Amino acid sequence: MNFKGLGTALITPFKNGGEIDYTAMEKILDQQINGGVDYFVVAGTTGEGTSLTEKELLELLNFCKAHSGGKPVVAGSGGNNTAVLCEKIKKLNTLKLDGYLVASPYYNKPTQEGLLKHYAEVSKAAGDTAIILYNIPGRTGGWILSDTVAELSSKHRNICAIKEASGDLNFAMELYQKVMAKRTDFIFLSGDDALTLPLMSVGYHGAISVFSNEFPKEMKELVDAGLRGDVSKARSIHYKMLEMMKINFIESNPGPVKYAMKKMGYGDGSVRLPLSELKNTQKFDEIFKRYL
Repeated sequence: MNFKGLGTALITPFKNGGEIDYTAMEKILDQQINGGVDYFVVAGTTGEGTSLTEKELLELLNFCKAHSGGKPVVAGSGGNNTAVLCEKIKKLNTLKLDGYLVASPYYNKPTQEGLLKHYAEVSKAAGDTAIILYNIPGRTGGWILSDTVAELSSKHRNICAIKEASGDLNFAMELYQKVMAKRTDFIFLSGDDALTLPLMSVGYHGAISVFSNEFPKEMKELVDAGLRGDVSKARSIHYKMLEMMKINFIESNPGPVKYAMKKMGYGDGSVRLPLSELKNTQKFDEIFKRYL
């Protein structure tokens, strides 16, 4: 599976924080398809995957696959119990998805040796389905270091990409160099909208984006320009949209982006506990109104 290009980390719309709003979900998917997004990541961080029951997760993934317009669907995954995660992935295998985005285990703080063994088991459980590693130390409390990614990519063919969201450009470049030395078909994706263009300038292949929930067309244009080497166009879009990219993280994701999507007519903006809806709406609106 080729994950070059733009994947949207979709929000999951709820009805007042309760059941999933499938009418809004279908509307969001249509908006994304019309915006030219390449694939969808469902039930990840932005999709509040950790707040979904197993039944809800299966139903949501089935729904998104049926309404994806033929575009690939990736399931947000991850967990800090390897055996439980592998059983979950085996159940998800029945849906014949296009990939799993697997965040590094949180709370346990595994060593790099532990991560190697953890992801080896996940790779086995996924079978032929692609795995995108997800390095996001700000949420998990731990890093997937570059040597670990290089070893995993060389030993497990279905571990074929990484979403890099550390915010550390030096690490991101080191990661690229070390992994590409062992596996040249590996895919590197930005996990931070505001760093997508800088990362693409040093070899990254696209992004899994929060911002593209709101503005899929603009983010797709930025990524496509970066991929074809049109730096001038990519830079123009980057600076035009930069404030919006950053204000999406004024509070914990996905509170801000769900607030924006509500104002655009996609759902009611509600989130599930322990998250809360956006409070600093005044500052958000000051930026957001410039993009409407």
